[in-house]
Amino acid sequence: NLHHWHWHLVYPFTASQRSIVAKDRRGELFFYMHQQLIARYNCERLNNSLKRVKKFSNWREPIPEAYFPKLDSLTSSRGWPPRQANMSWQDLNRPVDGLNITINDMERWRRNVEEAIATGRVTREDGTTADLDIDTLGNMLEASILSPNRELYGSIHNNGHSFSAYMHDPTHRYLESFGVIADEATTMRDPVFY
Repeated sequence: NLHHWHWHLVYPFTASQRSIVAKDRRGELFFYMHQQLIARYNCERLNNSLKRVKKFSNWREPIPEAYFPKLDSLTSSRGWPPRQANMSWQDLNRPVDGLNITINDMERWRRNVEEAIATGRVTREDGTTADLDIDTLGNMLEASILSPNRELYGSIHNNGHSFSAYMHDPTHRYLESFGVIADEATTMRDPVFY
């Protein structure tokens, strides 16, 4: 968790100044760091007679495993919300958190990213195209001001955290806060991260 928290201090995705975000090979390192985290997690699972993690690619299927963090948030003086077994992503409409994203949005952005991968080209905001490389791809998935076109490619990685974090209250009806996967300091505690 400390590593992930530190990653977001060094490579923030919310900064508005390009000089803060534009670090050498940021997008490439994003892929490498996550690949290494998953490899380590799978090793830990295999050492404990558990199967490797399964890819979560159908965002409409329920997540079979429950997760009860048993942690208290020092900032809100509340426990972190759990995820019950077989919960599914739902469209997010949480104005108080600045979130209004649908699963259809995520699927459209994924198709656009897959098309960029297949063609080896990205479309910039001004309509011009450029070669796709691993650095650009990483910056598209964990979108920041470095993304070539946030409107076209979205922010799949960051929004994935939000969808997972608000499954228990996607419309803020119950005034619940986000789950551990939305906080950089606790996100790696939730197995759905992997």
